[in-house]
Amino acid sequence: MVRNHEVTARLPLLDADGALREPGWSRKLVQIYNRNEIKAPRFRIKEWDYYLVMGDDFGLAFTVSDDGYIGLQSVSLLDFSGEEPWEHTETVLNLFPMGRQKMPATTDKGNVWFGNDRLSLSYVKFKHERHIRCEFKNFWNGKDFKAEISLAQPDMDTMVIATPWDANPQAFYYNQKINCMRASGYAEYDGKRYALDPAKNFGTLDWGRGVWTYDNTWY
Repeated sequence: MVRNHEVTARLPLLDADGALREPGWSRKLVQIYNRNEIKAPRFRIKEWDYYLVMGDDFGLAFTVSDDGYIGLQSVSLLDFSGEEPWEHTETVLNLFPMGRQKMPATTDKGNVWFGNDRLSLSYVKFKHERHIRCEFKNFWNGKDFKAEISLAQPDMDTMVIATPWDANPQAFYYNQKINCMRASGYAEYDGKRYALDPAKNFGTLDWGRGVWTYDNTWY
């Protein structure tokens, strides 16, 4: 089967055996992902939504993921403004989410939320916009982090791949990257406000769904 080709027909991502029906690339999520059609143990299913937002001299990254045996939620702040640039990533883990995170089956609709006593992180999808809201207590050095960000998403092509794993036909990697969304809003940490200008600042969504191989190799 030729893999390096464009998939244009809207069809289920997986066949009756849980293998990719048509490996290839596409401009949108034309292949329909359905977690219930996966023929693999729940602890091997990996689902995540990762956002990267870049300002003039700073970067922000947000992850919500359900990796089966563990959930990983993280926030990163990168500051390039001084003579000594710095970065901090803070991660919250939760055991055995096994699908309870209820990650959306598509980027076209559905919201994502994670919350505990330290972290509240949400992604809300509107028709032509995505909102990221985050409050992280004791993010670093006893100081809190906060962010409210909007990403404008007009009708446009995206980058999508559906990749099989030869060692196990039921293992696959389905990924979409939505690039160049104009970013507005802000983040705050340690008394400093990081402001986003939609005229020149942009964000990316890296959206992934898939199955690990038996030896925990990704895809």
